[in-house]
Amino acid sequence: MDMQFIDKLREKPAVQKIEKFFPAIAFLGGFTWDSITLGQMVYGTDILILLAYYTGALFLVILLSAQLEHPEGWTKERLQALAKAQQKPAPAQKQTAAPAKPAEHPAKPAESVVENSVTEESVAEPEIKTEESRFRRAANFIAQKTPTRAKEAANRAAQEAKEATAKAAAIASAKAKEAANRAANEAKDAAVKAKGAASKFAKNVGYESTAIPENAIVVHHRFLDREWSEAWKQRFTWAVQFCFGGLFSALVVCYFKSSGSLASLLLVILLAILLVGNEFLQKKYESFGVSLAFFCLLGTMFMNFAIPHLVHHIGFIWFFLSTLLSFGMCIFIWKISHRKKTILIAPAIISILLVVAYIMNWVPPVPLVLKQKIACQNFDKASYSCDIDDPNILQSIGLQIPSVHKVDSSEVYFLASVYAPAKLKAELEYLWYYQDPKTSKYKLTDRISSGRMVINGGRESGFRTYTRKKNIPAGKYRVEVAYKNGAVIGSGTFEVFNEPPKDGFVRDTLR
Repeated sequence: MDMQFIDKLREKPAVQKIEKFFPAIAFLGGFTWDSITLGQMVYGTDILILLAYYTGALFLVILLSAQLEHPEGWTKERLQALAKAQQKPAPAQKQTAAPAKPAEHPAKPAESVVENSVTEESVAEPEIKTEESRFRRAANFIAQKTPTRAKEAANRAAQEAKEATAKAAAIASAKAKEAANRAANEAKDAAVKAKGAASKFAKNVGYESTAIPENAIVVHHRFLDREWSEAWKQRFTWAVQFCFGGLFSALVVCYFKSSGSLASLLLVILLAILLVGNEFLQKKYESFGVSLAFFCLLGTMFMNFAIPHLVHHIGFIWFFLSTLLSFGMCIFIWKISHRKKTILIAPAIISILLVVAYIMNWVPPVPLVLKQKIACQNFDKASYSCDIDDPNILQSIGLQIPSVHKVDSSEVYFLASVYAPAKLKAELEYLWYYQDPKTSKYKLTDRISSGRMVINGGRESGFRTYTRKKNIPAGKYRVEVAYKNGAVIGSGTFEVFNEPPKDGFVRDTLR
């Protein structure tokens, strides 16, 4: 009843006009909410919401995997429902519609009638032959005792007996044919009624194929051995589009905030393109192969985000485990769907490409997020405060890189705060790059890491660390904060000058 109410509501012109804007509203609203909340502080409820999206997508993809394996087959449940629909036949046709499976052998009743009629003919014929033999015996007797005229009379009598026999046989054959035709017509009418009842039953239970094939067989019941109607396919694809959209929206935000290099940003851009494309792929999700491929991609990215919250560690071993679990779920769906193995080619390729991308440091190190960074001098470790050049307007709005005007031989510090979920531990490293004035290319000059750069997650503003360099020459620098031997979390670019600033210094603190 609820579905009928929704369908009627959607048929109204006003609702149809508003419905066109639903995907855009849902997309912008969900993306905005995720942008504000995720990455600032990830709570357990955030993981549970994403898990609900993933679980919903799992069940929907399983439902979309349904297919009618035996189009000529009928399950016992369908036949029982069909028989129940035929419980009240017309009184004159009760005897004809009595068989429980009228569609399996529709011509059988006609054959049985023909056989019975032929049997009646075979019973009547011996009596006729007995009369003929009696005539012949009489004719022979007379022929022995009488002259030629008697023989002619006997022959005439025999001919008359033969004609009578042929006439009787013709009458019996005509009656048999009439009975056979009548039985065939009755069987045909019964088959038509059975098909009508099956069509009505099939419509109620949601089967698309409603005709009973001539060679129908009873098959073992499986829930996924069916063909969904167009109405149910539309409902399933709409729901899976919603679940995929929720996962895409959250993952784009999380991976974007964790991406600190161009390579990792390309993966985020790919996710963003798929996020937008998801709004136009509802019809495509009817294809089980397309739905399974998207489910594999989203499953791997989601588990790579969720598992570190559970084990409190990140690294290749956990990403590889995420990939295995996601691909294992695809194998599970394929197993219960009874589809061909070729359906797993796309998920396998996606899993391999993601592992290669992680090895190449193209996958952002979620859930780590670079919250704040400062290039400065005269650092105070107790308060995490230092002197920075008083920024101009362009530097304040991010259109110009910060500057560091050294005083004498003071050290240059780079401070960073990295957010991580509670209890998560990860070792960081700093990579210092110097821009060659001749080529304008940045070259790696120092890779700095130590046991003191192991972050402990849970602080909303991030775990604070710092690095420093002495006797640094003037020029442009880029410092990258990365997961040790892994992908870059974020970076900062600044320019060093060997002269005092014109506008003086201001004191800044890393929150």
